[in-house]
Amino acid sequence: MIYERRTQFYETDAQGIVHHSNYFRYFEEARGEFLRDIGMPYSEMRKLGYEVVLLSASCEFKKPLYYDEIATIELRLNNLNRYAFEFEYRVLVEGELRATAHTRHCVVRDGKIVSIPQEIRDKLCSGT
Repeated sequence: MIYERRTQFYETDAQGIVHHSNYFRYFEEARGEFLRDIGMPYSEMRKLGYEVVLLSASCEFKKPLYYDEIATIELRLNNLNRYAFEFEYRVLVEGELRATAHTRHCVVRDGKIVSIPQEIRDKLCSGT
C-alpha cells in the first residue's frame, strides 16, 4: 500500500528537519489507511470488542525529511502469525529512500492478548 503526505512546518526541528518522532505518526496514519482500505478500520475492530496494540517499533533513518516535501510511505504486511503481525515501511521522496521501519502488533480483548480472530486475519491477508 502507498500512502502520501506533505511534511508540515510544525513537524520540523530548529534545523528545518522533520523531527524523528513524527515518522511514527506517519506510520500510524499509513496503518490506519491500510486498515480502512481492507475494510477493517480501527473503529470496526473496536465494535467487535478488539484493540490493536503496538508491541514494538523501530526506524532506521537514512536521510532527513524536510518541510514541504511529499513523503511516500510504502507499507507492507511483513509477517502474520497466531498472535502478532508486523508491518514494514519504506519512506521515500521522489524515489529516494529516506527511512525504513518495522512495527509489530497484537490484538487485545478485555485487556488480554488473544489470537488474531479469523475475520481480522482474513482482512489483513486480503491487503497483501
